[in-house]
Amino acid sequence: MLYWKKMPSLWIGHRLTEFNGLETSQAIAAIKIYIAFCLFGKERDDKIRVVELTFTEISEITSISRALVNKGLKLLYAKGLIKNLSLTKRKKIYTVDVDGNVEDGWCKLPMAGVVSEGRMITAFQSMHNRYHFELVALQLYLYLLYARDNFQEYVLARKQTLCNKLACRHADLNKAITYLIHIGLLKGIKQKAVESYPLELFHDSFYFYVKTGAPNALTYKKQPLVTPPEKEIPF
Repeated sequence: MLYWKKMPSLWIGHRLTEFNGLETSQAIAAIKIYIAFCLFGKERDDKIRVVELTFTEISEITSISRALVNKGLKLLYAKGLIKNLSLTKRKKIYTVDVDGNVEDGWCKLPMAGVVSEGRMITAFQSMHNRYHFELVALQLYLYLLYARDNFQEYVLARKQTLCNKLACRHADLNKAITYLIHIGLLKGIKQKAVESYPLELFHDSFYFYVKTGAPNALTYKKQPLVTPPEKEIPF
């Protein structure tokens, strides 16, 4: 199995909060479907990645009802995040590469360790698809993947920054973090050591580690020749 797949990411840094004002179950369904399309897409000769899945297959992979599949797809179409390339009405061919081949503006979406041998996104199976903290959790997951550089397995971020980027409360963020760890999309977090005591005594910087199929699976090199200076987002 591949360790990761490409996911278009430019929209993530600027448009994630567009899901906040929507009906929660539909917003969750849309993000789940988008992740699934990125994971199961296959590259054509023209470098465009396409995915051919029936409503039933999408429903099974993402663990949502067929009714939510329909609503989630409509939402993704409306936001211009997917495109239908089907030549007939009977066979649906989708792509997340709505603007053509993604040469830049993409991030690595973990596949190994996330997708089971039975082509199921295991973390999605335990989700109820109706709670606000589940939506915040999916938004946080996408944002961490977007913000991660290609040299480190972790993302160093302040909780306040994440709250600002996702337009959510601290309580919602903390619940989302715990939930991501519970369902297996986030491996864990670790608070950054205080370096300027007592100036940073009440700092809220944490290392966020997403679940992967192997150590260093998301970095370009196993042993970077030069380790870049540690930096915190925001992006």
